[in-house]
Amino acid sequence: MGLQKESGCIMNKLLLAFALFGLFGLSGCDQPRQAPSPVVAHKPVSRDEFTKSVMGKPDSVVMAKFGKPYLDNDYAEQLGILWVYKNLTFDPATGKQDQFATIVFEHGIVTKVVFK
Repeated sequence: MGLQKESGCIMNKLLLAFALFGLFGLSGCDQPRQAPSPVVAHKPVSRDEFTKSVMGKPDSVVMAKFGKPYLDNDYAEQLGILWVYKNLTFDPATGKQDQFATIVFEHGIVTKVVFK
């Protein structure tokens, strides 16, 4: 008889735990998710024009001129901050559009631009 009573007590505790988890553990699930900020499309610019526009500039100037990057790693400050723009530049020698233009920030200023 004592074993049955203990089993029932454990089951009640488990049911209570699941009920509390349902109430509190999932309470954030009914919050609407914000849509990601759209990346504004720009007319492609030459590699040279892009480099002259960003080199030595702070992120606020780059953002004002070209908008939000396609990708960034702003969370990795110790590694250097990278912003990647997609389909924004072209190689004037071939006329082919670059898939990516990557900007490297050091101490808040653009120090390097890489095209791929």
